[in-house]
This record gives sequence, C-alpha cells and structure tokens, in this order.
Amino acid sequence: MLFLIDYENVGNMGMKGCHYLNESDYVIVFYSDAKMHMERRFLDDITKSGCVFEVCKLYKRGKNALDFYIASRLGELFGGDYEGTAVIVSHDNGFQAVRDYWDKRATRRRRVLLSNCVEDGIVSGNENSERTRELGQLRENLTIGGFFADYTEDMRRKEVIRSLFDGTEYEGMTEEIQKLMEGKKKPPKIIYLNCLRSFGKDSGLAIYNRMKACNEL
Repeated sequence: MLFLIDYENVGNMGMKGCHYLNESDYVIVFYSDAKMHMERRFLDDITKSGCVFEVCKLYKRGKNALDFYIASRLGELFGGDYEGTAVIVSHDNGFQAVRDYWDKRATRRRRVLLSNCVEDGIVSGNENSERTRELGQLRENLTIGGFFADYTEDMRRKEVIRSLFDGTEYEGMTEEIQKLMEGKKKPPKIIYLNCLRSFGKDSGLAIYNRMKACNEL
C-alpha cells in the first residue's frame, strides 16, 4: 500500500498504526516548518518495517500548498509504474476530489482511500493479510461488563491452577497451563488434547488428570 501522509494536518495522531507497516508498503511524509517534529517511535517503526520511505518538505508556504504536493506526487506515482492502493492520511475533506478523480475519470482506474491515520488506512484497504485480520480482532467492539466478567474468571482460574500445582513437579509450568484455560470454557476433550500437545504424553496426562479432578475448573 502507498501512504501519503499530510503530516502538517494530522501530526503524530495520524501515525498511529506505523508498527503494522511492512516491506510491501511505500510511505511518503509531507511536512513543513510549521510541523517538523515527529515522535521517535513512529520514525523507528517506519524504518524498521523495511518499507520504501520518502519525505517531502514544503518549499514555499501558500494556501493548500502541501495538498497540491500530495496530489502531484500521487499523480506522478500513478502515472508511472505504481500498482496498488493509495491511502491519503489527512483530515482535509478536499482530498475527496482526488479520490473521485481516480475513481471516476481516469482511463486507468486507480484506488484511493482517505483515512485519519495509518491504521485506519490499512483496515480500509481490506487486504487479505495477517495484519488486517489482527487489526480486525483488536478493533472488535466488546461490552465492558462482559469483558470484565471474562477477565475476572480468568484471574480466578489462574489462582486455582497456581494452588493446584504448587509444590508439584509442574509448578514451574503454571503459566503455560493457565494459557490452555484462557477464554471461554473449553470441553474436556479439547483440554485433554491441548495438554498432550503442549506437555507430551506422560506429563500432559498427569496435568490433565489433576485438573479434571478439581471441581473448581
């Protein structure tokens, strides 16, 4: 994906999601003297991602000058050999015209998305990728009460498991055992198979039998 970031407009808030960038992305940050500082974490995320990274500083101030820079660079790349989705990261509604142009009038249709931050752009791109699936899960809306109830139950089970294996040869494995029990309550067969898979036949069976005999799990 191609990200054209109107940094003068969005600032650090627009950089949210930079840690999801990868080597297939192309990132261009457009900035000016009015806003020329960015938090180190975002710059580090961009460079660590392996993406193509470019910056473009405004040479001379003027009304909507940086917007024209962005539209010009997008046209330059689309007119060249760039294939794929472009995301303009900005709060400026004027970029809707740029999106509409490439969507409706160009002889060779190109896809342009508008977003408030890098993360929103990745989600809107709807790629068939691990990062899109991960963001979909992270952005899932949960009821606060329901989430807290699950959290409370997980904490209770962790304490039961800690006590259950305290003083046994498996007490150093309680964190791994706890992970098998996280989330919604699982059928005994699933717990049994997970124990064997995680701890081997002998230890897995011993751990499973101890948990099975406990009526608090």
